[in-house]
Amino acid sequence: MSKLNKRFISAIVMISIFLYLIYDASILGVIFAELIFSIVFWEYLGFFKKKKNKIIFTIVFIFLNVIFPLLIINFITRPSTDSIFPIFIFSIASFIWILIGITIFRFEKEHWSDLKVACLGILVLTPAMDSLFIILSQPMYPLLIIGTVSIADTAAYFFGKKFGKTLIIPKVSPGKTVEGFVGSLIVTPFVTMISAIIFNLNIFHFIFFGIAIALISFFGDVFFSLLKRNKGMKDSSDLIPGHGGFIDLLDGTIAVLPFFALSALMVFLLGFNFSWITF
Repeated sequence: MSKLNKRFISAIVMISIFLYLIYDASILGVIFAELIFSIVFWEYLGFFKKKKNKIIFTIVFIFLNVIFPLLIINFITRPSTDSIFPIFIFSIASFIWILIGITIFRFEKEHWSDLKVACLGILVLTPAMDSLFIILSQPMYPLLIIGTVSIADTAAYFFGKKFGKTLIIPKVSPGKTVEGFVGSLIVTPFVTMISAIIFNLNIFHFIFFGIAIALISFFGDVFFSLLKRNKGMKDSSDLIPGHGGFIDLLDGTIAVLPFFALSALMVFLLGFNFSWITF
């Protein structure tokens, strides 16, 4: 079986299981989501060079992921203008991804120390994991995020394979092309627009959503590619046939989660309901 076929089958199986468990809205789905992120965390430890730095990073990460969820749950159960700390956190996380995008395009051949890898890990993984408390509050959220990211990745892959000639960031990810990226920016909002028409939703909202997902997931993809290149790794692990690891499968999704959580919290704070996003 070719690597492409393994990659396709693995992605379909993993995404189908994940979406079923989340959409079922059961405690099992929540446990499964947390398990996946625990594996992502374990794979991220592989980007460190020294064992003691892995231990320090683990302690800090666990501490933060005990404090932040309590604040988020407090906001959800008792929303008020005096309880905007989660919005502040996800705003910072979203801004961090913008800075990461700038860093990626300016990357030369610098060596990233364990300290830099740890700081980036805290800034990227913590809000992504904590966003699950927002994302899992509505069964359609995971479906929207994972489905749209998958469309963006697939479009970029096939457009790049068919038309790709111009490398976009060869020093970070030699496989990424301008043509693939443009293809993703065209196909993703087109598909979300069709979905909006079918389900009688706001077309312009979903076009914007598709464009945003294509951009943000691209940053997540190349960011983790940069980390692997810094460590001299091809894949984050070998747990998923054809893909490598869970980071390799969910790199774009990890980047999208805090943006989506921020949007959901802002809507919640302003007092709107979520009827437009449920079937």
